[in-house]
Amino acid sequence: MRRLILRTLFLLSVFFIHFKSSFSQNFISENTSDSASIKAAIELYHQYLSPETGLYDGSEYTYNTYYPFTINEGHPFFESKNFETGSVFYNNMLYENVPLLYDVIHEELLTRDPSKINIIRLNESKVKWFTMHGHTFIRVVKDGSPGSLLSTGYYDVLYRGNTSLYKKVSKLFKENSSSFQGLNKYVAENDEYFIKKGSGYFKIKSRKNLLSVLADRKKEIGQFMTKNKLKLRKNKEYALLKTVAYYDKLNTNLTKTNN
Repeated sequence: MRRLILRTLFLLSVFFIHFKSSFSQNFISENTSDSASIKAAIELYHQYLSPETGLYDGSEYTYNTYYPFTINEGHPFFESKNFETGSVFYNNMLYENVPLLYDVIHEELLTRDPSKINIIRLNESKVKWFTMHGHTFIRVVKDGSPGSLLSTGYYDVLYRGNTSLYKKVSKLFKENSSSFQGLNKYVAENDEYFIKKGSGYFKIKSRKNLLSVLADRKKEIGQFMTKNKLKLRKNKEYALLKTVAYYDKLNTNLTKTNN
């Protein structure tokens, strides 16, 4: 009952402080004048519930259960196999300064319980977004429409605007053998990139594919990529990031001119 009352009071305070839009929809930008008030309210809420269990409602994660074999090269986690301090918006609540570890192969977001003994698998349906290693991941749910390209899962937000760029970080196991070492199992990364334009998501594989998605500005985009020597085969992420930001800028300038 105490938890329910405090949660209700907290949500009401956030509503009056930040009535323009939901906090979870503005997770990347913290430029609003009332963000400090919201942060203070969140901290106060967590202090009153301490020690709280809202973040630890998932099942236990055991590494050896998932990987009962030797991995000769690489690891299944994002960036590092060690826990990183980050933030997660979980079950409609923001948790900051939380130890996080992302198992890319099984798409499991992990944290430690307060005792630091057990590793907990967060319930993916309750995760809206999380940040770690300077990256922000959002959880996208497949909409079920015919031809939808995005599967349900976590996507790294590389650029967010009227047009957005997402990266699907993927890892998989591969094997090779040698007469000296025998069979070796190693982890290889296999990333995919998607542009969100309007209500659609488009998988980007090549320059031709990219220009097709941005067809309304095809000439300007082509000239921009050539001038800046942006080649997807050389550095796909950098080329896409610069190009999508430029495309967004062109359309923003057009909107201002028309107004």
